[in-house]
Amino acid sequence: MNCEVNQKQCEKIAGRVAPLKFRDSFLKRSFITFEAEHEQKLRAYFFSVAICHQTYRLYNKELDLFGWDYLEYVFEIFGGTKSPLIDPNFLSKLDIQQLSTLLKPHFSADRKAENCTLDRIDERAKMMIDCSKFLVQHYNGEISTLLNISDNRLYNNGYGLYETMPKMETWSDPLNKKITFFIKLCQDSNLLKIEDKKNFTPIMDYHMQRVLLRTGCVEVGEKLGEILRDKVPLKNDTIIRQKSIEAMQIIAQISGHPIVGMNDVFYMLGRSCCNEKPLCVEKKCEKSPCSLFKAVEMEEHNNCLFTNICVGEENENIRKLWQPIVETHFY
Repeated sequence: MNCEVNQKQCEKIAGRVAPLKFRDSFLKRSFITFEAEHEQKLRAYFFSVAICHQTYRLYNKELDLFGWDYLEYVFEIFGGTKSPLIDPNFLSKLDIQQLSTLLKPHFSADRKAENCTLDRIDERAKMMIDCSKFLVQHYNGEISTLLNISDNRLYNNGYGLYETMPKMETWSDPLNKKITFFIKLCQDSNLLKIEDKKNFTPIMDYHMQRVLLRTGCVEVGEKLGEILRDKVPLKNDTIIRQKSIEAMQIIAQISGHPIVGMNDVFYMLGRSCCNEKPLCVEKKCEKSPCSLFKAVEMEEHNNCLFTNICVGEENENIRKLWQPIVETHFY
């Protein structure tokens, strides 16, 4: 199935991204700045990202938190209170059912396990346990030791983070989405500074794929476009995701923004402005307040960031493209 990067469209989009500045309030949000010991913050970031995939149903109505925002909320509490639920030494001794039972109340607005909105919880519990066993066996249960051995590098003669972390199932994505996102949180919190930044793989999740498809940065053939519009499940999304990464590399290079910073534009835009009800059609964001507006300095937000240059704004067939529907724990 045909799928290609449109270089000229990536250049146009990069032109809009280039002058953007991020709000101090976003860069210094609670999950980045909360007070905790070094290892506790690393644990909060490590385990929250480890189970951050396909969180369509995760929602706290009382707090009005969806998906990743809800994970941030819960794991910040875990980190700030030294919860055993992010202690590898404790987790490694649990079985899946035990950990699932302990997690459920934390992802329920009324703290009742039966109202937990975190689905696939046994799968996520297994990942946390497997990671913990790996950390205990190889790094004395310390994430800081894992980072220290990497020498702050993605590739380091077998000891870089892109080389060691994929040995754990939850981090085994060949395109490194979760690993890069974990590293980004550590860098934003000044807990880590990667030395070989040129080796970063852009973070690529479903929101970002959708935006790149609709803006025309990634083009698909008629057959694949029909599959995406009809939300027909695919066995894998390797082609689309790889081309999306190539497009993001072009946009980052031309815009001058760090490649990991692209997540804070395209992910935020995808979950607010360009989701089920696009801003260009509805004239208002699906989320209030808009995720992108919270992240990026903007005077107003009546129009999409990419208005007048987005292919999907004018072309309904392109605008109705959806991200690939795949069963995965990579993102």
